[in-house]
Amino acid sequence: MLKRALAVVCSLIIAAGIVGQCFSTTVYAQSQEATRAREVVRATPAEGTVTLNEQFFNSLLDAVFTNLKAPTFPLALASTDQKKKTASGESSQASLKLSSLSLSHVSLKPDTCESVVTLERETSGVKTAVHFENGRVVAPLAFKGAYSVALIGCVYFRGWADTVINLSFDRQRQVLSARVTIVDIHLNNIPSLASGMVIRLVQNSLDSRINPIEILQAVQLSTRIPIAGSGGALRMRATEIRPEVVAGALSLHIFYEFAPAE
Repeated sequence: MLKRALAVVCSLIIAAGIVGQCFSTTVYAQSQEATRAREVVRATPAEGTVTLNEQFFNSLLDAVFTNLKAPTFPLALASTDQKKKTASGESSQASLKLSSLSLSHVSLKPDTCESVVTLERETSGVKTAVHFENGRVVAPLAFKGAYSVALIGCVYFRGWADTVINLSFDRQRQVLSARVTIVDIHLNNIPSLASGMVIRLVQNSLDSRINPIEILQAVQLSTRIPIAGSGGALRMRATEIRPEVVAGALSLHIFYEFAPAE
């Protein structure tokens, strides 16, 4: 009888232990699921979209040419290292290619020649502008410039370039950048023989002096939001900017994360 009673008690104790363990495991699992659910909610990115049309950018260009000096940058055949290696070769090639230029475009005073290219608002009916078409950013750029060529002198040129602007977001630097690529170039009263050299000059100058162009930093789109009645604030931090070219406009999809403000 005593053995049977002890067996019943032991059975109850073991059963209670199993039930308790199961209950504890169930509660712990539910707690984990709730925590994971909160983490998922917290990790869901918020997205905001800013759309800028062509008129915005072209009004910006109008303001630049009206209120500021025309953008000017020096011309370069190649990078500094390449110049050291090929200076003499490039000079002789340039001389040969430009030997057929009309003297009306050449000054024999190279000391007074500043090798630069300057953007213009308009030339030969072509305006510097920004267009959004076929999922691309295209920009005709009107310009004028001069370049000092050995044995020839100062060569003056004017025209416009067809360019494509590629936008990309650098996750590591958290910066939206643009890179300008020249597709074609049109020179006024300059033989086509020289246009290839001018394209190379301008593209190399863009790559060494301008590209990539920093458009926007993610931190510029971040802010602190005070929450009334909660006794605190949230930090709205931009984590990514995805550009999308649509018909006649540029959409910037901005992704945010929220965290307690320090």
